[in-house]
Amino acid sequence: MNLTSANDAPSISARHLCVSFDDISVLSDINLDFYPGKTSAILGANGSGKTTLIRALLGLLPVHEGSVEIHGQILENFKDWHRVAYVPQKLINSATVPVSVFETVNAALVFPSQKMSGKEKKSQVLSALAQVGLEHRAQDRLDELSDGQQRRVLLARALATKADIYILDEPTAGVDSANQVVLVSAIRSLVAKGSCVIMITHELGPFKHDIDNAIVLANGGVAYHGPVANLPSEAESIHHNLGTTNHSTTNQARLLD
Repeated sequence: MNLTSANDAPSISARHLCVSFDDISVLSDINLDFYPGKTSAILGANGSGKTTLIRALLGLLPVHEGSVEIHGQILENFKDWHRVAYVPQKLINSATVPVSVFETVNAALVFPSQKMSGKEKKSQVLSALAQVGLEHRAQDRLDELSDGQQRRVLLARALATKADIYILDEPTAGVDSANQVVLVSAIRSLVAKGSCVIMITHELGPFKHDIDNAIVLANGGVAYHGPVANLPSEAESIHHNLGTTNHSTTNQARLLD
């Protein structure tokens, strides 16, 4: 884990953030800071608003009240999106569209922060694959890899962009222990270099000793925010008493996670 000095500005900040759907409050008065060189885990039961929070922070959902800043700029004015990398659980249509591992990672460099030659792109892609131990699979089809290996490819895709904020959606869900070890190692390297890492997860698992801030969402708010060391006793009560949400409509169920 990394300690942040008082002089470090947050990579992402949310102040009094509120998100509503059909006039029903989903997230209310969220105040959070995510710092460079630190790893934050957003936890909570299904429907607690984990994905909704991330979408709001990235401007993918309208904010009813409050504000978001990325690298000190209000969300509406932020333009340097190459500095933010999102790692999904899987790529849409990855099983039906025949693409190679190399092509999957290279696609992230279509709009790079600076002009790159084909040689430079190839070097950057192979370097990213090497960081997750898959350089030797570059020419294989993505759908020929195991789920865990595909997750490593998606992380490599993010690494290739050389962003400084990484958001990961359930990075180890359904991933075997061998692939988890590689993922954890790669993410540790990112944090050691000063990147801000935010992960959505149901459990800390192999990242338990790497999380600087644990954030538990429940009933539209932050039920716990603090060190993992204090989480077990807090979380037991939180998940037992607040683990289910009041958001039960079909529309909300589709948006919340």
